[in-house]
Amino acid sequence: MSTDARTALATRRENGGVAKNTLTDDIRNMASQFQAAMPRGAEATQLIRDALTALRMTPKLGQCDSSSVLGALMTCAQLGLRPGVLGHAWLLPFWDSKANADEKGRPRGGYKAQFVVGYQGLVELAHRSGKISSLIARTVYANDQFDVDYGLADSLVHKPNLFADRGDPIAYYAIAKFAGGGHSFIVMTQREMLAYRDRHAKARSKEGRIFGPWVDHFEPMAHKTCVRQLSKYTPKSTDMAAAIEADGGVRVDLTPTVPADEATTHPDWEGEVVGEQEPDEQQEWPDTAQPPDAQPAKRTRAKAEAEPLPGTIDADSE
Repeated sequence: MSTDARTALATRRENGGVAKNTLTDDIRNMASQFQAAMPRGAEATQLIRDALTALRMTPKLGQCDSSSVLGALMTCAQLGLRPGVLGHAWLLPFWDSKANADEKGRPRGGYKAQFVVGYQGLVELAHRSGKISSLIARTVYANDQFDVDYGLADSLVHKPNLFADRGDPIAYYAIAKFAGGGHSFIVMTQREMLAYRDRHAKARSKEGRIFGPWVDHFEPMAHKTCVRQLSKYTPKSTDMAAAIEADGGVRVDLTPTVPADEATTHPDWEGEVVGEQEPDEQQEWPDTAQPPDAQPAKRTRAKAEAEPLPGTIDADSE
């Protein structure tokens, strides 16, 4: 008997001999609802394959509240984004210390899945709108040639140093070129990005220590932040706006016709992060938030300790 079969048999015995659907079963059973929510030309079978791969790559998803996993997948379906593929979006398991109250109303805690849109997902949605012909974010290093002119010309020049050490990161920027002509860009210094992280990072321990992507994958998060900030000054589609609003949240309504931003809440998270994979450039890879008493795995910190330049962009608002 295979391991899966033994596990299924043991689960059935624990449930009084009654077979109980697994999360994999639940995902497959949602195929018609996913298909109803997806953009024309997208296939629910592909989404389900991506979801099952995500479960294998991030096993803690199997311990999450199933409705939160299905909700994150429903948001992916509505936006036409692939979870865990191409840097579009991620399903991240986090420990919610306020979940699963006992008979006395005391929370026992539990895992929930959080939808996180990736940098490449925002770029995909921007291009899909037909209003943006090009959107890219980059990092500026201390030994690069970099000049910004805000005014009637709104010009930006960035010449990377290709023949010597480029130094530490000092700034990040995103540029959008419009399909009808013209462009827009935004620049955030290292100091501004650190301040933005400190204000907006939701993954924190009880002591207020930041963990998760902002610690482990700082540069991709910085690029994503620049794109988010730039979106305030560029034309965007309904899907782009919904993705930004649902980012980092838990979906509470699985109805295919309810927009993602209206069906999503943003809980306060507590836990410890366990890195599942090494990150690729410009991607946010899954981290797992554990209960506060869990033993975290070894992490690789992002290179984000450079002395920053004085700030010039106000990034207070989301």
